[in-house]
Amino acid sequence: MKSLLLHFRTLVVFVLAVPWVTSAEVERLDGIAAVVNDDVVLLSELNERFDSFRAQLTPEQLRQVPDQNAIINQILERLIVESIQLQEAERRGIVIDDEEVNQTARQYASEQNMTLEQLQAALEQEEVTYEQFLGEIRRQLTLARVQQIMVNRRLYVSQRDIEDFRKSPYFQELASEEYRIGHILLEIDSNAGGDAEARAKDTAQMLVSQLREGSDLSGLAVNYSASNTALEGGDLGWRKASQIPSLFSDQILEMEVGDVAEPIQNSLGIHIVQLLEKRGASTTTGESSLVRHILVSPSAIRTDEEVEELIHDIKRRLDEGDEFAELAEQYSDDPSSALAGGDLGWNSGENFVAEFQTAMAEAEIGVVTEPFETEYGWHVLEVQERRIDDLSEDALNELALRAIYERRFDELLQGWIKEVRDEAFVQVVAGKSASEQESVSDSIF
Repeated sequence: MKSLLLHFRTLVVFVLAVPWVTSAEVERLDGIAAVVNDDVVLLSELNERFDSFRAQLTPEQLRQVPDQNAIINQILERLIVESIQLQEAERRGIVIDDEEVNQTARQYASEQNMTLEQLQAALEQEEVTYEQFLGEIRRQLTLARVQQIMVNRRLYVSQRDIEDFRKSPYFQELASEEYRIGHILLEIDSNAGGDAEARAKDTAQMLVSQLREGSDLSGLAVNYSASNTALEGGDLGWRKASQIPSLFSDQILEMEVGDVAEPIQNSLGIHIVQLLEKRGASTTTGESSLVRHILVSPSAIRTDEEVEELIHDIKRRLDEGDEFAELAEQYSDDPSSALAGGDLGWNSGENFVAEFQTAMAEAEIGVVTEPFETEYGWHVLEVQERRIDDLSEDALNELALRAIYERRFDELLQGWIKEVRDEAFVQVVAGKSASEQESVSDSIF
């Protein structure tokens, strides 16, 4: 079984030749492998990481490993670099709390289609305790956090960077739309008589009509298609425009999701295609609501009970016909919207707390909601209008920003790690005699 612990280990490899470390010496269960600033890398850590590495390899791959000692030295260097980063995290007070660790464990189990109990059982098979697993998660989250903090201080992306990157061929390919296409091929049996083509055309028109009426293409493909994708329900998968067969690419690019093209005939037979899905930054839309609200918050002179009583009284007055804007100006404790009659403008709601988002999404247009509570106090809100916004420009800029960030982050991360590695005090101890190791240990402790 592939080691579950390795899923959380950073994959940055630094090669530093330390020729006196040998596989035989790693067999020692304890001792100091290296001194790193104010910390040490233990031989037991090196041994554990080496065993985990070997566990991932097939017998054939093990035979192909050219120099086992070189692998050990690479692992030692990685442990040294991790120690430097963890010490930096400690100096900066970076702490990963238990809830974040447990949430990551739950998320990982879900991604592996396991319950937590099944995950723990799988770890036991690898002779890894659940506590060790959580400890490795905490270690990797700490490394990721300190890397993010240190690199983000050096990373800046300007609007000009985004504009220039969007013009690049790489971005054009990255942002190009993808199409999921359903396909049915009807063969024309040349040995079935002169009316075989006419019968195939009639069948094609019948299938097109059924699809346009809402029939599922996958079932029809299994029953009728002669294509090699018939058993997959005729699903050609996700394809960029350049990957769509030229026979029907023009039709697909003009279609909306759910559309079915007219039958297309060539030497292979009659083709029926349906656009099942479409995705890409240039097709991004989102719903916005024109919303206003009244917030009543507890204070030194207003108890929780008084707040709840007041918000229900405001709701009663609104139902009786009082003006929303007037009551918002008089009672709302939201300083950013009270003077505007509670108006929050057009908003997708993504920046609001979850309870507010839910109330906004469920509200009927023009109807004031029942009072509801958030961490800020009690609210009533009214959605005055809704609309669908084209978010494609925002989505394309966000896609470009993420791509530039990821590219520069990796480059700057390597640079920062090299800097801290060069500045660190590192003394490799593995391979020295027991008396020499004791001398190093005494000098540290």
